[in-house]
Amino acid sequence: MRKLFSILLFLIASVSAYAQDWEGISIPADPGVGYVWELQEDVSDDFNYDFEATSSEVTIGNKWTNFYHNGWSGPKPTVWKRDHVFVKDGFAQVITSRTANETVVVDGQILATTNLGCMTSTKRVQYPVYIETKVKIMKAVLASDVWLLSPDDTQEIDICEAYGSDRYTNEWFSNKRVHLSHHVFIRDPFTDWQPSDEGSFYTDGSTVWSDDYHRIGVYWRDPWHLEYYVDGQLVRTRSGKDQIDPEYHTNSENPGDKTKDTRTGLSKAMDIIINTEDQTWRAKQGLTPTDAEIADADKHSFKVDWVRVYKPVYDTSVDNVKGAATSIRPNPFVDLIEVRSDYKIKEISLLHLNGTALIRKKINGFSETLQTGHLLAGMYLINIKYEAGGAFTNKLVKVNNY
Repeated sequence: MRKLFSILLFLIASVSAYAQDWEGISIPADPGVGYVWELQEDVSDDFNYDFEATSSEVTIGNKWTNFYHNGWSGPKPTVWKRDHVFVKDGFAQVITSRTANETVVVDGQILATTNLGCMTSTKRVQYPVYIETKVKIMKAVLASDVWLLSPDDTQEIDICEAYGSDRYTNEWFSNKRVHLSHHVFIRDPFTDWQPSDEGSFYTDGSTVWSDDYHRIGVYWRDPWHLEYYVDGQLVRTRSGKDQIDPEYHTNSENPGDKTKDTRTGLSKAMDIIINTEDQTWRAKQGLTPTDAEIADADKHSFKVDWVRVYKPVYDTSVDNVKGAATSIRPNPFVDLIEVRSDYKIKEISLLHLNGTALIRKKINGFSETLQTGHLLAGMYLINIKYEAGGAFTNKLVKVNNY
């Protein structure tokens, strides 16, 4: 009996050792009618391994490189260094240091450089996708960041950007707020648009976000819809062309030209980036760490417990025999959708991924055409109910007619 008990303890310990940190934590976003969430293991990481810091170019845990995705060394006075990121004690960690007498001139100001770190995922993610991270924001004037960026640096989604110090010049950038936002860029001439409403600097009114670990996530549902979640609660939504790209920066033709709408929205695959920054505009205001502050290493180490990534996939437990005999075309669609089936159809609904019905038609036949020219580009669901019982749900993509 004692031997059996020992074996059981060993098995329990083994399972616990390999259990992912987010096991048992529900996903707050809704995958949509007929869909379930599927973990993307190739881009998710629980950091339950050790990786020593190194100045060499390396891959961390087969999922990250130890630098920024295009070789840039960071916004001055930041200097990203490969050996300032490592994995230890179950956390990805980014540390801070300063080399004596190393300075940089920014707009005539002499600023001490700050050595920091950056990690970039080896694989990209693209909508529809839910990404969530559990982080310990630094108690520093530096930025603690987990974000997404397209390889051409024109589209960005900020999952977490926060400043954990009680030293600030603008309350919106205080330790009681977390920046939940996105950017769309034109690279030449450089132009940047992002939301500027107070809601993009989330606060619940009292929490100091650098006091403890917090979960922060974004559901990038389609090019025109973002949902932000903090500790499992939906706190912010940006949806529609004028909330994602009102200045036409994502035009496929002549970016920034409002005379012809060819906007694509947040459509590009993006890298996941974990980093810290001594941001230029803040450093110029004096919001750069002092040498004495940097000496408190714990307050200047950004810790990430985990990053988990999920895609909505069709729930195969649903009976889809009738669906196999149903044609829905074209996909992607522009102005119309044609539905034909070997089974008599009772009702067709076109829905948002959140289940909201946009078109609903009751019919008594084997085919139907839906007019869709009024819909925005993005991801949709089509639900078909049959006279003989049963239903079928499929995902469709609407594109612009350029």
